[in-house]
Amino acid sequence: MGTTVWMIASTAFVFLMIPGLGYFYSGMVRSKNALSLVFLCMMALAIVTIQWVLWGYSLAFSETATSPFIGNLKHWLFLDVGVQPHPNAPTVPGAVFAIYQCMFASLTPGLAIGGAAERIRVFPTIIYVFIWSTLVYDPIAYWVWAPNGWLAKLGVLDFAGGCAVETASGFSALAFYFVLGKRKGFGEEKWQPHNYLNIILGCSLLYFGWFGFNAGGASLISGRAGIAFLTTSLAGATAGLTWVALAFRIEHKYSSFHYCSGAVAGMVCVTPAASFVSVWASVPMGLIAGVCCYYAIEANLRLGIDDCIDVFAVHGIGGILGVFLTGIFANKSIIGLDGTESDGGLINGNGRQLYIQLAALGASAAWSFTISFIVLKVMNYFPIFRLRVDPDAEDHGLDFTELGEAGYSFMHEAANMHKDAPVVSSAPPSFCEKSVLEHPHTHKPVIKESTPGSTAAATTPVGSSPTPSIVSIDDKPNIASPPV
Repeated sequence: MGTTVWMIASTAFVFLMIPGLGYFYSGMVRSKNALSLVFLCMMALAIVTIQWVLWGYSLAFSETATSPFIGNLKHWLFLDVGVQPHPNAPTVPGAVFAIYQCMFASLTPGLAIGGAAERIRVFPTIIYVFIWSTLVYDPIAYWVWAPNGWLAKLGVLDFAGGCAVETASGFSALAFYFVLGKRKGFGEEKWQPHNYLNIILGCSLLYFGWFGFNAGGASLISGRAGIAFLTTSLAGATAGLTWVALAFRIEHKYSSFHYCSGAVAGMVCVTPAASFVSVWASVPMGLIAGVCCYYAIEANLRLGIDDCIDVFAVHGIGGILGVFLTGIFANKSIIGLDGTESDGGLINGNGRQLYIQLAALGASAAWSFTISFIVLKVMNYFPIFRLRVDPDAEDHGLDFTELGEAGYSFMHEAANMHKDAPVVSSAPPSFCEKSVLEHPHTHKPVIKESTPGSTAAATTPVGSSPTPSIVSIDDKPNIASPPV
């Protein structure tokens, strides 16, 4: 009973990661695109839930499939998914395990979508999420976690999604960059997050949910769930502090943004190892993730790669590090607490495990990038499925052009109350002076963020939000930048 209750609670924890991811992303981009990212993350939950019941769960976790690469349709429409336990969770009803795994599957495409933030259409994204879940997530999940998956048979150690979630989403986000290209104005303007409070809120929800993500499938009686809790928290804290220290060397400021990015990188790295390693091992894992992911972002900027929300640098690189380091730090005494047999990793003298982990990484990265690239290319051949918005829509922002809504209420108030007067508000963005302010459903004003060098930013009292500046419609919009 206790294990079932814990998995149900963990399902709710992981659910909170989905809007948390949306808020985390929304704070990093321009205010005119903020709402679209929260919306797309929630839409991914809806689409994948339907796909999961239709055939996703059966393809990813079918216990009767004999293929080493993909499951069968034994459980399509959740047939025979009820009280009977799944082999991966023998102490809980199969339906509880299925919905728990559904949250993992729903979160993952939301991560990948971040690679196309600020320039992606909603309808094609919905289609893409359904296809991607079927062709990318489900096969990799089957390889790693299904009883007859080829990587599971090989002995890969991936507790909570280093391959199927982190590596797959990171390399799929990279495919978005190569197909869609850079955002308009990338590298020409100063980039800053538009809402640090959204970033902190999103990070907090992700942090909270990650305890269910990493510890939800671990044994309560043996103590492995508690170990997963500790390793998750410690890796996130270590990586967050490491990132802040690295940024302080350059900026001489303590940045909340850098802490949140580092904390996420640390939890990404420890995800495949959460219940396989001793608690102390999460410290070097968090340290390595903090350093490597930080400099991966800098490398992207130097190479001119528009990794918009650092999905590849944090989740792709962090996932690779986590799966590989699991092969080093996996401890057979920890894994064996609930009776699971394992030779552990390199610290137990099992060097062969590193080769297995590398095989899993190579297969997951290659499959996710290649299939994502092909699907995106094929969709772009059909105008109705073309993923990138046109340049005018990109200028006006996806909240107005795709949703017809505004992420901040002052936009509606300004449209109704200040048709002829300059707009002054405590919110960060500002409307264009030359545009007629109307309801966003009927008009699409160009929005520009205040920059540190602007008059509005210079006169803002310490501790208060910057006021908007009145700008020309011909000015290029600013956008929020990743850390350097």
